[in-house]
Amino acid sequence: MLGALGQHVVLTLVATATAIAIGVPLGIVATRRPRLGAALLAFANIVQTVPSLAMFGFLVAVPLIGGVGARSALIVLFLYALLPVMRNTVAGIHGIERAAREAGVAMGMTARQLLLQVELPLAMPTIVAGVRVAAVVGVGAATIAAAIGAGGLGDYIFRGLSMTDPTVILAGAVPAALLALAVDATLGWLERGLTPGAARQRRVTFRAVAATAIALTLIVTASFALSGRWGTRVIIGSKNFTEQVILGELLAQTVERATDLRVDRRLNLGGTFICEEALRAGAIDLYVEYTGTALTAIFHQPVAPDRAEVYARWL
Repeated sequence: MLGALGQHVVLTLVATATAIAIGVPLGIVATRRPRLGAALLAFANIVQTVPSLAMFGFLVAVPLIGGVGARSALIVLFLYALLPVMRNTVAGIHGIERAAREAGVAMGMTARQLLLQVELPLAMPTIVAGVRVAAVVGVGAATIAAAIGAGGLGDYIFRGLSMTDPTVILAGAVPAALLALAVDATLGWLERGLTPGAARQRRVTFRAVAATAIALTLIVTASFALSGRWGTRVIIGSKNFTEQVILGELLAQTVERATDLRVDRRLNLGGTFICEEALRAGAIDLYVEYTGTALTAIFHQPVAPDRAEVYARWL
């Protein structure tokens, strides 16, 4: 559980931080160049219309940037976080009263000084509200990333679905919901603390943010240390149904007993296509496949109803 929670936090934090680093500058550009801004916001809107599971599945087959694992998951989570950050940056800057800008210009501020000293400080509560939405959505979308082997609390949800076990489903859903509430509350405090006239609350807000950041750092560090992410390891995958999970676990335990290698389990990856792509991309080292499925789905050979004929083809 600790390892899955750490993976979930890392996915959400990295994706949201990247969306902030790219989305805020793009939002500023959109306020300066309306035509370009309209195109950027249209692209971000189109991304939001694509179902997350379809996006994850699409990136599995994309070379270089795709594949199975955290890399594809981070790209998808970043794309979903981009729209609220960009849109709120644009809304925050456009919502500033004209008198505030005119006062800055009258004081002799350059365009850069006006942006940094007037526009961004006044728009910051609205920008943080967008980050708040992006982070909460990211926590939820990160559960689906388990379908492509990115880890996280979604592993429990998919495992519970394959076993029709509500307890296992709740083992992933409840911590994910609590994490989303914690992220929402923390960013809500930050948003209120940055609101003009809330100077008294800022000290408490930043203390809460600092404490949360320290706690998340400890969780992530402990999860990587306890789950053996460092050092030589072999990665075992499986498809997303009960028999495959059992076979994957048996294979993992066999490797652990026969060697000194650390085994990283990427069970419940999805169907044959995802497991095959993961194997080709090097995201996993082993998974159990059936001879008939491999012959027809992977090697695209005609169906052979006779068992002896199938084995003869393999030999």
